[in-house]
Amino acid sequence: MKFVTPRTRRGLCGVALAASLSTAAAAGPLTASADPAAPGQDSPQAAPSRGVPNLALPDLRKPGVQPGPSAAGDAGIPATALDAYKKAAEALAGSQPGCRIPWELVAGIGRVESVHASGYGLREDGSTETPIRGPRLDGKQFALIRDTDGGRWDGDTEYDRAVGPTQFIPSTWAAWGADGNGDGVKDPNNIYDAALGTARYLCAGDRDLDNPADLDRAILSYNNSREYVNAVMEWMRTYQGGNATAIPNDTPATPHRPDPAVPRVTAVSVKSGAGSTVSRPVTPVPTPQPKPDPKPDPTPVPKPTPDLTPTRLDVLGSDRIGAETGQVLRDRFRVRSGNRSGQAVPRQDVTFEIVGDDTDARFPGGGKSVTVATDGQGIAVAPPLHTGDRPGTFTVRARAAGRDAGFQVMLRLPATATADLLRVAGERPLSTVAGTEFPGPVRIEATRHGQPALGTRITATLDGSSDEAPYFTDADGAPVRTLVLPAPGSDGLVTLPVLHAGRNPGTYVLRLTTPEGVTLDVPLTVMTPES
Repeated sequence: MKFVTPRTRRGLCGVALAASLSTAAAAGPLTASADPAAPGQDSPQAAPSRGVPNLALPDLRKPGVQPGPSAAGDAGIPATALDAYKKAAEALAGSQPGCRIPWELVAGIGRVESVHASGYGLREDGSTETPIRGPRLDGKQFALIRDTDGGRWDGDTEYDRAVGPTQFIPSTWAAWGADGNGDGVKDPNNIYDAALGTARYLCAGDRDLDNPADLDRAILSYNNSREYVNAVMEWMRTYQGGNATAIPNDTPATPHRPDPAVPRVTAVSVKSGAGSTVSRPVTPVPTPQPKPDPKPDPTPVPKPTPDLTPTRLDVLGSDRIGAETGQVLRDRFRVRSGNRSGQAVPRQDVTFEIVGDDTDARFPGGGKSVTVATDGQGIAVAPPLHTGDRPGTFTVRARAAGRDAGFQVMLRLPATATADLLRVAGERPLSTVAGTEFPGPVRIEATRHGQPALGTRITATLDGSSDEAPYFTDADGAPVRTLVLPAPGSDGLVTLPVLHAGRNPGTYVLRLTTPEGVTLDVPLTVMTPES
């Protein structure tokens, strides 16, 4: 059996790091452009007393020794955990490129919270054989956070516990959880989901993690402890220095226990039937086993009434949505109602209202407002919204118990939009002398609700049966009086081909029509030449 104990580096590097971060924090108040939904240092997740992180710092100073998999000071990362951290950063680079989150920061959080799930039987799919749970948050030795998930993730229906490789509070997971492995489930106990949720949480509020102040604030929102920030930053810099080493998931290791009440469990290497080595946790059993003293049943204590007074309403996901007209929005409007402790407020009525007179967007049934109740996690989801036919910008406002949250919706016409109006650009009369050409170019503008209608198809028809009436010409130069015009350009304009006056003076009509029935009649005047 191989036991490994963490070593904590204590030296100039750690002292210098702490000093530099403390100096930066003391230089002035940190400011940010974070939106109201961004977690702060007073969020439940930031409570330093939600568990016991592993604050051991890297120790890579041994000359000639490659980093090993199990010492607290090395940079070994189980292969599945390393893959999860990198995929999380790649996902955020696509969805929130302005955040610029490095995978090494997510790895730093995973290292401090659970040592990358080492010793818990980490599997290739990101799950673990043994759950990773923090202490019961009953307000005795740790923070007081009553149950918000019905025990779904933490197995406790009375109080919350931090869960998974990155130790999410269930109420925080309800707002920031993610499906990192694409299995359709947002599970904080899976390291792919947990890593992506961590990245989303750290990037909240339009943070730019290349900015030291934003980076400092992001880590403090995860755990409001300067010692915690120092440890995460030191591990991040160690990984960024090229010291990260991928190791097998089943490398023997002593798991870090964020809940000190859980018996210490170590992992040993066991030969499988195929001859490979796997890791199995073993719980030491004292010999001889003590006999428990009989204890009287405790007097039942009535459960306190949960605080269901909503004090905040937060937008989940983006509060800016872009879409095209004439469709049902795929992005649903989602908000979370919470009390002053950050706990969810279930069964709270939330009204979603479309604000703006210049939009014909509607909820199902044709109404501009709809009321729904929050679920057990305090989350209210509006029904799908039909964007209507008008491009532009409008607001969807969510309101509950005097609290507001807003979404901005920006609608544009699709490339296939057809015109509801045709007109001659410039509005000049079309006239010329018989035997000449009408002055050009003549442009027709196709619009829909004032915006260029790029999908419009226009047919131009000239009246007059005489061969001497106005006409166009085809590719061979022969006169034609009906033709289909090319599609409008990006400005919605179509340029007519050369229009010949013919030899008969008089008044004629150029008729422009679309398949949808939009019609424009343009008068043409052919004058007698002066003698």
